[in-house]
Amino acid sequence: MRNFLALSLPALAMAAAIAKPRQVATPFVKVLSARSLSNGPGSGCPSDKFSVALNEPANILTIIFDVYDVSLGPGTDPNERENFCDFEVTFNFPVGCTQGIITTRPGGTIRLENRFDASFASAYTITSGQLTGQPGELRFTSANYGAPVGSWLDFTRDHPTPVKVTVNTENERNVLYTARTRIFLVSPGITATEQSIFFVDHADILIGNLTKC
Repeated sequence: MRNFLALSLPALAMAAAIAKPRQVATPFVKVLSARSLSNGPGSGCPSDKFSVALNEPANILTIIFDVYDVSLGPGTDPNERENFCDFEVTFNFPVGCTQGIITTRPGGTIRLENRFDASFASAYTITSGQLTGQPGELRFTSANYGAPVGSWLDFTRDHPTPVKVTVNTENERNVLYTARTRIFLVSPGITATEQSIFFVDHADILIGNLTKC
């Protein structure tokens, strides 16, 4: 019996080691920089009105907009109800296949006349990978964002996009994520009698839910 146990214990230890699940490290993706792609007439983010702040872990980048707004009201130009901003964000991915969720998180101030809506919409693309879906527009209603004339309400909303990126070599680790955003005010077919304003003064760009694929 002693010989049997002596022979069995090493084998059992080896079997336990083989059966133990392999721990897979969570991929780390850095967000490096961002730049405006909209320097043409009417842009909501010309490069001189577009700045960037990056947190210390390099996993959240904040784009600061100076003039990304729309307005509608008595005496305003109807063309001011729509605006656009296209920008590009550079991420640094590890070699291999990584999947996760990139979130654009616009924030700012808003004031809507009764029955008026505001909207934030964006289409995204990514190099060295694919998007597994495009998020729908973010809609803001006067029921939630109506306020007395001269008053403003703060807002922050998430616009998440699932991504899957494959990097084959060290030289391909920098991946470009492009956002083509639009903001606009929606009237219910009546003449505006009060000022409605939708001002996106910043957008956080972050990535999470990272796993190897």
